[in-house]
Amino acid sequence: MVRAFSLFGLAALFLMISPTLRGHVIGGIGMFVDMLQAHSPWSYVIGGIGLFALFTISLNRGAAPR
Repeated sequence: MVRAFSLFGLAALFLMISPTLRGHVIGGIGMFVDMLQAHSPWSYVIGGIGLFALFTISLNRGAAPR
């Protein structure tokens, strides 16, 4: 859990210090939201399942023995 919080904190720090990067990220999120609205409601269901799967896989791989 600490690993996930540190990654989010580092990403937030980069977004705070770089206005160009922040503009690109905000624009990308806006385009993604527009795409979701065009194909709703199923796109929200698939997006939620995909986000949960990505989060689960990323945290599970970090805990695997090496």
